[in-house]
Amino acid sequence: MACRALVAGLTAISVAGLSGQQTRTATSARTASIAGRIIHADGAAAEGARVAVYAVRDGAPAAIVGTATSSYDGRYEVTGLPAGRFAVGVTPQRIRGFGGDSRRLTSPAVETFYPGTTDRVKAQPIAVFEGLPTEGIDVWLEPAAQRYSISGRISWPEGIDVERITMEYGGPDEVHHGLWYVDDPGGLFTIEGASRGTYVLLARVDTPTGPLIGLATTDVFNDSVQDVRIALRAPGAIEGRVVVEGRIDEAYDLSTLRVIPVQKLLTLSPLYPTEEATVDHNGRFHVSNAVGAYTLGVHGLPAGWRVRRVTRAGAALADNQVNVSSGERATGIEIVIGDGVR
Repeated sequence: MACRALVAGLTAISVAGLSGQQTRTATSARTASIAGRIIHADGAAAEGARVAVYAVRDGAPAAIVGTATSSYDGRYEVTGLPAGRFAVGVTPQRIRGFGGDSRRLTSPAVETFYPGTTDRVKAQPIAVFEGLPTEGIDVWLEPAAQRYSISGRISWPEGIDVERITMEYGGPDEVHHGLWYVDDPGGLFTIEGASRGTYVLLARVDTPTGPLIGLATTDVFNDSVQDVRIALRAPGAIEGRVVVEGRIDEAYDLSTLRVIPVQKLLTLSPLYPTEEATVDHNGRFHVSNAVGAYTLGVHGLPAGWRVRRVTRAGAALADNQVNVSSGERATGIEIVIGDGVR
């Protein structure tokens, strides 16, 4: 009996030991993660940035325990982390805008540590708990800009039902470009994460009677901006004709051309692409849904031909730019084309 009791006791100890080992294995498999966004100093999302998570030793980043690459919207996630204290370091790779253009950084890339410092000693340690995701670890790349907000109200004509207004914002001086959706029934909006600079705000909504568009500008300097008013109105139009200057084959058909307006006040997203205008046999064209400042290009020109100038009522327009207000028909526009020889 004593022998049986001893065997039973050993078996119980063995089972308990195995059970404890299995528990520890399961626990160690419950890994955590760190996620957030990488943002340039101007507020633009940093695509393609290298994100490194460091173990913290003696209050400073030590060995790298995980890496990731930020996506087009600046978001990243590093998974497979144990519980502990970590630092996040980011090395930018390129800057990308709505137009699809990428450009290399003009100076050597510098690693920025969360929340926005190049000094490793000043890196803020992040507490990560076992099996839990750690979210919102946003890194503003050095030199980190102060973040502001732009808020205000969008109005529209009475009697029109409006749902989900789309706002595009940006500016001519490479401030942060982005989209914002306004669902508030009173048209109230607040855009977060703005940096210093001049902003152009373009609001648009589609209605059963056609689109309504509003445009306003503001300047962000030392504080958040409030009470920006944007009035949605029927858009304007640009009307005119393409004029040939110089000799051209009599059989040439002007209707093969397309007039392409390019918004100059801000870089538009692909959400509402530029509306090309057809050209008839007499060279006449009509650009609809226009509000703002545009340069007019022509697609389909013969080889070696170009736009020589753009005029209105016979007077040349500076920088070939046409300005259109809400509801305005900008008429008398002539796009003069010809070969490259003057």
